[in-house]
Amino acid sequence: MELGGAQQVFARWIDAGTKLALVLLSAGFAIYLAGLLPPQVPLGELPKLWALPLAQFVAATGAPTGWQWLALSLRGDYFNYFAIVLLASNVMVAYLRVLPLLARHDRSFAIIAALEIVVLLAAASGLLNSCGGG
Repeated sequence: MELGGAQQVFARWIDAGTKLALVLLSAGFAIYLAGLLPPQVPLGELPKLWALPLAQFVAATGAPTGWQWLALSLRGDYFNYFAIVLLASNVMVAYLRVLPLLARHDRSFAIIAALEIVVLLAAASGLLNSCGGG
């Protein structure tokens, strides 16, 4: 089925987003290891903290939950979250890009893409946290 080149556009956006995220992940890791940004949790303390249950880990480190990491985004150990968010939102951004193409060629594909965008936004917002019982 021909969808006005939507598949190729989608693939190019996924490819570009993935490559950009990989570069940012690598840069973030290098920044963390080089100590260019101060960490929230010093690297030397991590081994003893990893054994803690989640609630104790969060209390001991001041680790954020949900989107609260944005407040710590200039810390060495949270800086790479930007790349993780880019990687996780890559598909949604690609769907947003091809949605007009899909709408012109096949409404059913456009509706499916729009619904996937809604589900991904709901998941990212935290609205679905209570659905899993956690």
